[in-house]
Amino acid sequence: MLFRGPNINPHVFDRLHETARKHDIPVQVRGVPRATGTDANSMQLSRDGVAAALIGIPNRYMHSPVEMVCLDDLERAARLLAEFCLAATPQTDWTP
Repeated sequence: MLFRGPNINPHVFDRLHETARKHDIPVQVRGVPRATGTDANSMQLSRDGVAAALIGIPNRYMHSPVEMVCLDDLERAARLLAEFCLAATPQTDWTP
C-alpha cells in the first residue's frame, strides 16, 4: 500500500507508483489527510525536511505475538523498494 498526503513527498510517491506500474507490482493507494503516526512523519519534518514516503504491508493482529503478513506482500514491498532505489541517481531531484 502506498500512502499519499501532506507529509508524503509527491515526487517520491509518484516515482514509487510509477516503479510499481513499470514492474507489475500491485499496490493500493491510501490517502492520509494528516500526520501518519509513523517514522515517515518524523523524518519528513526533521531539520530542513527529508523527502519521505510511506509503504504499508497489510497485516493481521498488529503489535501482538501472532502478527501475520502474506509473504508475497512482503516480497513485493521489498522488490518495490529495491527497484525504486535502483532507479534513483545523484541527479534525481526530490524537491516538491
